[in-house]
Amino acid sequence: MKTELQLRNSIGAVLRSKRESMSEDGFKATQEDIAFDAGISTRYYGKIERGETMPTLYTLMKIAPTLQMSLADLCKQIEEF
Repeated sequence: MKTELQLRNSIGAVLRSKRESMSEDGFKATQEDIAFDAGISTRYYGKIERGETMPTLYTLMKIAPTLQMSLADLCKQIEEF
């Protein structure tokens, strides 16, 4: 079982990785774009990516589609990280 810090860091790493891979594939995927599409502040999204805060499940539900993935896939990648 991961500690809260490990989980926050895993979430941030997965979100960063997915966003960066989208950018490499030619999709516009800045932190600002993802935050806007998810309906959250850029500052809050940045904190999530840096592992500074723990997002709620609801927040992850809003972020997942903006990264072109399901919540289940996002959770699986976080767990495997």
